[in-house]
Formats: sequence, structure tokens, C-alpha cells
Amino acid sequence: MNFNTFVKSVLKERGLTLIIAIVSIVSLILYTVLHFTGQSLIGKEILKLVLFMGSIPLWYNILKAMLKKNFGVDLIAGVALFSTFFFGQYLTGIIILLMLSGGEALESYALFRARRDLSSLLSRAPNIAHLTDGKNITDVPIEKVTIGERVIVKPGEIVPIDGIVDEGKTFIDESTLSGESGPVDKNIGSLVFSGTINQNGTITIKVTRLATESSYAHIIKLVKKAEESRAPLVRLADHYSVYFTIITFLFASGTWFFSHDVIRMLAVLVVATPCPLILATPIALISGMSKTTAHGVIVKSGGALEKLALARSFVFDKTGTVTIGIPKVDRVFSYEENKDEVVYLAGSLDQLSAHVLASAIVSEAQKRKLQLSFPTHFQEEFGDGVKGIINNTEYIFGKLSYVKKFVTKLPNDIDETFKKFQQEGKSVVFLAGQDKILGYIVLDDMLRDDSHRLFDGLRSDGIKRIILLSGDKQSVAERIGTTLNITEVYADCLPEDKLRIIKDIPENDRPVVMVGDGINDAPALAQAEVGIALGSRGKTATSDSADIVVLSEGIERIRDVYHIAKKTLAVAKQGIFIGIGLSIGAMILGSLGIISPLAGALIQEGIDIVVIINALRVSQIV
Repeated sequence: MNFNTFVKSVLKERGLTLIIAIVSIVSLILYTVLHFTGQSLIGKEILKLVLFMGSIPLWYNILKAMLKKNFGVDLIAGVALFSTFFFGQYLTGIIILLMLSGGEALESYALFRARRDLSSLLSRAPNIAHLTDGKNITDVPIEKVTIGERVIVKPGEIVPIDGIVDEGKTFIDESTLSGESGPVDKNIGSLVFSGTINQNGTITIKVTRLATESSYAHIIKLVKKAEESRAPLVRLADHYSVYFTIITFLFASGTWFFSHDVIRMLAVLVVATPCPLILATPIALISGMSKTTAHGVIVKSGGALEKLALARSFVFDKTGTVTIGIPKVDRVFSYEENKDEVVYLAGSLDQLSAHVLASAIVSEAQKRKLQLSFPTHFQEEFGDGVKGIINNTEYIFGKLSYVKKFVTKLPNDIDETFKKFQQEGKSVVFLAGQDKILGYIVLDDMLRDDSHRLFDGLRSDGIKRIILLSGDKQSVAERIGTTLNITEVYADCLPEDKLRIIKDIPENDRPVVMVGDGINDAPALAQAEVGIALGSRGKTATSDSADIVVLSEGIERIRDVYHIAKKTLAVAKQGIFIGIGLSIGAMILGSLGIISPLAGALIQEGIDIVVIINALRVSQIV
């Protein structure tokens, strides 16, 4: 991020904080110039005014936090600023004000991308429908479409509204809602849902729900609700602030009690100003977030990195997450004992097919380095199968019901074979020629190559609870769970089911990390303490709802960013403890009168530098 982008991000997040920092610097420069020109009194008045005005926003935030019974590290800073103003130590106060505003600007930089709004999801929601009266087609906003009207959906378009197919047939990709990758055959009378993708034929649907009640609108509502119900992040520094605040005020009170010297007491408060606490975490997190980018992972917020480091449970969607999400050839069977011949003939026919599985067959033929032939007299029965002549022989390739129309000689086990693969959640297509079944090809949504390494690695890292969610049937989900040694598997999950499962995880198993890739995962991603989206395919709703987006295809990157998060948090904690230790040492010197408030402010700057250098170590150790 360049300087201009940084400034814009801080202005958007905490514009007033940045203004205070700039004004503080300007006032220090003016004071220096006026001091050396013999006009120190004017310089002090400028410092006094800036200190007073700059302290107001800080005290406003402190009072708001105190009303919520939140006594963070900022309370010490507020007392120090008030004391410097009250006792006329304006230069010291301005230095403290600069440290605080600069620290908050850095914190804004680390947390700027934490705002997970739904702008992209909403902008990509269907908003136009091709309304037809049987004669004319008119494009209208979907909110004006009423129940019972007819809408045309063209190939490649997103279905704009829920309805029933009234004319035509097609395949619909429902993975955006169900999470399952297989295309769904739609004929007259079939239900179609908004947000899904029409892959092939043109269809006309009869509207059954208003746009505000559609499936897509329901997903958006779930995401918003999950965002609102998510517990707010508690800054790492605030975990230690109560103890440090007590120590500080005991030191300051003790110094006043034994010395009756307000300057000594003020020196204690100045060196206790919690800039190391404020700076240690965001700078370490910035370094950690930068490191994850090199691994092909975007972390939107420092808070997400904090929570990820403390994770106790990981929840994974099945399709498109632990599996590839695109059907591939699982196995080939030939009754003629020549599997390559089956792939060659099927691939040759499917070169001309518009079926969504055709590319997988052709890819398999290319992988086997088979030289495909161009079929003649090619015909496609949309959604059922294809036929054509290759080397003077007619071949048929498609669904079992389609192939049976042309073949009389069927293997005895053909129906059992079809049912077996269907129950396993796999697609099976049959090849026939010369009045007999020649073989079949089984397609499945395959596991990612690195899935085993990810889950074995997470278990070795001490993650006790790993959950697999799927919109598929129980038998299919359990098969994947058994393969990956995952015992906690939930099947037939709708978006609201996934949301409920995340909510029901007990407190002692939290924070929860949810990993998904489809729009149907967006509510669960928003609900979990940490949402990780596989964003390599540009599924915007998931990426918007998630805290972390994996840009590469490798799911093992999740474990990489988990390790980075743990090491980053360790460095941040180390910086906090170093800062507290050095501050306590300086507080002792201040209470003994060895250092003045101004010297204490400068020492505090030195402590800040130590903390910053330590935090920057993240980029070297992860």
C-alpha cells in the first residue's frame, strides 16, 4: 500500500485521529521556531490550545468505553494528558498526544480492511428480469415483477427470481446456493431459484416469489444478521490493560503520597502512557498480514489474525472447499477391456456437446494423450445424451435412460451399477455402439490433492474439533469424512443449517474458523469468529463475508496462514511484555525524581522504537 492509499484508508477509518497527529507535528514545529526566536509564550499558548482540543476526542472515547464498563489502556493516556494540561506541561502533553494519535493511525491501517460490507454481494445480485407476455420481451427491475408473471432466462445468465420452468429445458448450476457442484437438470415444472446460473438452454419461468422473498435475498438477510450478531473483537492490548492500569495508578498514588511532588507523579504517568501496548499489536499484525499476502492469502483485518491464532475449532464446507468443486473423471469401465477406447469415443462425441460434464470427458482424453476424431451426423438430445458416427460406426453416449432407447443388449448388472454410483453422489454416463453397451465413465467431485495434508496437519497442530458440512446426502458426506478421518459430519445442510451449527458450538470450543467457497457459505462465514473463503474463482459473496480470502487453489494455504497467525500473535505479546517491563522501569525512575516528565516522554518514544523493531521481526520469523 502506497502512502496516498494509506492516508485515504486512515482518513476513512479515523480521519480525526490523523488530523490530530498532523496538527500536533505542526504545533511542535511552530513551538520550536517561536522558542528560538524569543517568542516562547506564544509557542506555549499554541501547544496549550492543541493539547486541549486534541484531548477532547480521546476523553470522549474513554468516557463512552467507561459507560460500557470497559477500562482499557486509553484511560492511562487520558489521565496523563489531563495531568500535563493541568500542571502546565504542554510540550510533554503534545508529545504524548502525537504518540497516541500516531499509534491509532497505525491501528487503523491494520484494521481498515476489517469492514466486511455487502456492497459487492448486493451489486451482483440479479436486478433485471426479461419479462414476457408471450409476444414481447421487456427488461424490468426485478422488484417490479409480480407472482404469476413469466420471465425469460437466457444461457449464461443468473436466474433473477424464484419460479417454475414454464417452457424449455436446461441445466442449472445451483452450487452458489446448495454448495454442490453437479449441474441440475431442469424441465417444465422444475423449481428454479434466484442466484443460480442457467448454463445451457433458454427457459421461461413462472414467478412464484417476489424478489424480496427470493433465495438470493434470503442469503443476504442471513449474512447481515450474522454480521450483526457476531461478538465484537477485544483488542489484544486490552487483555493486559486492567493490570497495567492498576500498577500505574498505584505507582502514581504512591509517588504522590511519599514525595508530595506533582512533577514526579506526572513523570510516572507520562512514562506509563501505553503507546507500547497500542503499537505492539497493530505493527506486528501489519507485518503478519503482509506475510500472508506472499502466500497467496489476503487477511482483511488484524483482528482476524488474532482470532485465528487462538482457534480451537475448524469447520469446512465440503464441495468446492475440501473437494475441487468441478466434476472430474473418477473411473472408466469397459466391457470390451479397452478403457482408452471408451474415453476416445466419448471424448470425440463430447467435443461438440454443450453438456456441462463434456469438458471433463474431453480433458480426460487429453490427459491420456488420445487423438480425438470429429464425429459426423452429430446429434444432441439436450440434457440426455449425444450420438454421432465415428469411423463409420454410430455411437451413443449419455444417460442410461437415453442409451436404452438405442440398445437392446444390456448387461445384467447395468441398473444396479447406475443406482450404486447414484447413491454415492457420482455421475455415470454410458457409451453404446453396435447395439450394445461398450462401457461407462464415472465422474465425481474429487478431493483436493492437499486435503489430507491440511487435516493431518491441523490435528498435529492440536486442533481438537474439525467439522465437515455438506449440502449433499449423508452417505456422500460421510464417505468424504471417512477418507479425511473427520468424524463430525453434517449432511443435507441449507445455509441456515450451517449458520445454526456454527452458533451451537460451545464457548470452550471457540474461536471457530469457518472455511467455505459458495454463496450458501456466506452466512456461516460471517457468523464464525474467523471466516476463510476460497476466492480463486471470484465468488464475491463469500469473499465479502469472509475475514480471510485464499487466492490460490491450494487449501493447505489455510494451515500456512494459521501458523503465521500464531507466530504473529506471539511476537505481538512479546512486544507488549517488553513495553510494559520497560515502562515499569521508567516509572520507578520517575517516582524517584531521576527523570522529568519531558524526559519521560522522550524515553517513552525510545520504548516505542524498541517495540516497533520487535514487531517488525514478524516478517523475518514467519
